[in-house]
Amino acid sequence: MIPFKLISLKNKNKLILLYISFILFILDIIFISINYSLTKKTLNTNLLQRAQTHQEEFNLTLQMTYRNMLQISTFISQNKELNQLFLQGKKAVEKEGGGAGGQQAQQARQQLLNKIKTSWDYMTKEFNIRQLHYQLGPGSLSFLRVHKPEKFGDRMDDLRHIIVATNAEKTIHTGFETGRIYSGLRGVSPVWATDPNTDKKVYVGALEVGTSFKQILPIITRLFHVNASVLLTKQHIENKMWPQFIIEYFNKNPNINYYLEATTSPNTKNMLSALSIQKDFITLQTSLIEEDSRYLSAYYFPLRDYRGTQNKALPPSGFILMWEDVTPLVHAFKHNFMINIALGIIGFLFAQIGLIWIFNRENKLLDAKQNALTDGLTKLFNRRYFDSTLQRELSRAKRYKEPLSLIVCDIDFFKVYNDTYGHKAGDECLKKIAQILPTQIKRSSDFVARYGGEEFVIVLPQTNLKSAINLAKKANKAIYSLQIPHKNSATKPVVTLTLGVACTQNLEEGADLFETADKNLYLAKNSGRNRVEPDI
Repeated sequence: MIPFKLISLKNKNKLILLYISFILFILDIIFISINYSLTKKTLNTNLLQRAQTHQEEFNLTLQMTYRNMLQISTFISQNKELNQLFLQGKKAVEKEGGGAGGQQAQQARQQLLNKIKTSWDYMTKEFNIRQLHYQLGPGSLSFLRVHKPEKFGDRMDDLRHIIVATNAEKTIHTGFETGRIYSGLRGVSPVWATDPNTDKKVYVGALEVGTSFKQILPIITRLFHVNASVLLTKQHIENKMWPQFIIEYFNKNPNINYYLEATTSPNTKNMLSALSIQKDFITLQTSLIEEDSRYLSAYYFPLRDYRGTQNKALPPSGFILMWEDVTPLVHAFKHNFMINIALGIIGFLFAQIGLIWIFNRENKLLDAKQNALTDGLTKLFNRRYFDSTLQRELSRAKRYKEPLSLIVCDIDFFKVYNDTYGHKAGDECLKKIAQILPTQIKRSSDFVARYGGEEFVIVLPQTNLKSAINLAKKANKAIYSLQIPHKNSATKPVVTLTLGVACTQNLEEGADLFETADKNLYLAKNSGRNRVEPDI
């Protein structure tokens, strides 16, 4: 019977071993699945971050283009001689019945063209400018297309809303607009001239400088190594372009549902066929497309024309499609996955170590990000975080018409403190103050940052001036209550704080929030320190 018992025990052990092996196998499969999911998520997050970065780069390039167009139009619109010729043309058009005018209008038009033609040829060559257009108001009456001087006298009030707005408001405007044949990125400036008959400054019309996406997309590709296409909806172009032009385009491109305004690659049609375009062209993830042993990451976002930026209820004019070759990233992902399978075969323990290593790596990235935004000594937010966050809060306060207050704090005679007690004691003093200041704020939207040296800032969204001053006074008392000895202070024998306060709702027109708070800080210093300014 003993051998039988031994055999039964061996069989039992085999079963236990099988069970353990099965459990380990399942655990390995679970580990590989989890690791695959995490790695894929990291890849997708990386691709999305790259796409969003490219979107920011595109928008920055677009804003710089608008700025460049506006700078050129503003510069030209300040030329008195050109403006006088434009004024002569306007008077001639009015005298000769409007529209294209007659002989006198044509003479003024030709003189204006002759005067600016040489400079125009140079600008088109050097600065990617495609269009220079003088237009009369009200509305949009073409007086001189420097880029196409043979065409003038037509009205496009229902299309050229940037021109209409400039002539109506007599202020600068920028934006993207589609005309009868093509679209443009435009900067428009009002033109004024002195009427020789009355010696008074009169409004003449609008000067438009424009370029196109065809000019700026190659720049984006060259700088950021990404392909891009600008596509417009049928609804948008049917409301703008000549019908025969639209019919001709879509007859030549039967497999595309959007009008291709500009692109840096002939691959746009293939990219569109591989994508599912969402409503309003808003996507929260990239699409990974395999093509000819390459992997392309595609991403798109809405494009609004000038009217769309003025009225968000209008649908987007189209969208920007961007894609880049991410083959090395995908290969790296697959390589990592194969390594994970090998680690799973080696054993659950090694897989666990690998997983811990991955999480440690992620934590280090978060730690690095946190360190980049915090002050090493006080552990408060640093100036970099303050600068970027203040700009966002200023934009938000302006958008929602809410008050935003700022307190600038300075430790009184801190240099004397360091000279008296040493820099180590000075660091301890900064730490103590950094511990107290955050206790004075209650809301998650408020924050304290170390601006530099012995200076701190407190940002208070949705807070009026009176409330901010009250909080500043509490902070002043809290620091005083620490009773940190400062025997050589000219104010008190302990460390004290001087604070300057400012609020967006109380700023003079054009004033800067930080500069105002800083001025109030120095006013408080000059008034004896250890106080708050303004004191109401």
